[in-house]
Amino acid sequence: MNKVKVKNEVVLNVLLALIILLFTYTAFSKILDHDVFVGQLKVSPLKPIKAFAGVLAMAIPIIELIMVFGLLTDRFRYYTLYAVGILFVLFEIYIGGLMISGLRLPCSCGGVISLMSWKQHLIFNLAFIVITIAAISLIKKERAISTSVFHKNLSRA
Repeated sequence: MNKVKVKNEVVLNVLLALIILLFTYTAFSKILDHDVFVGQLKVSPLKPIKAFAGVLAMAIPIIELIMVFGLLTDRFRYYTLYAVGILFVLFEIYIGGLMISGLRLPCSCGGVISLMSWKQHLIFNLAFIVITIAAISLIKKERAISTSVFHKNLSRA
């Protein structure tokens, strides 16, 4: 195994670990403080979130834990990263909307992350968008290398 491949694999594993830790932490924070999470969803300026606060309070941590499972599984990792990226982008849009509206709503992230300001959330979330894009890029690069090696070996046969 060459040094570049090992380095890419280590970097990918660190990026995945960061995302997995974030989703695991926020999911369990929401589960453990379920009533608080429901209350925070009920004060959202978006009517669908308010209307379905109870359902969303159960669904969101489950979705986060499904994402963790997908990231831990080689077979689903690549596609799960796209789903994670979409979630991060949607949350970034939501945060931006809250900041533009000037509303001072509590964060429903859970745990110490909920202590961040909305501007800090925006930056934190943007960092995780970059982490997700980097992870997708590394997987694509690995797939391209694997395909290239496969075709070289096939042509030698």
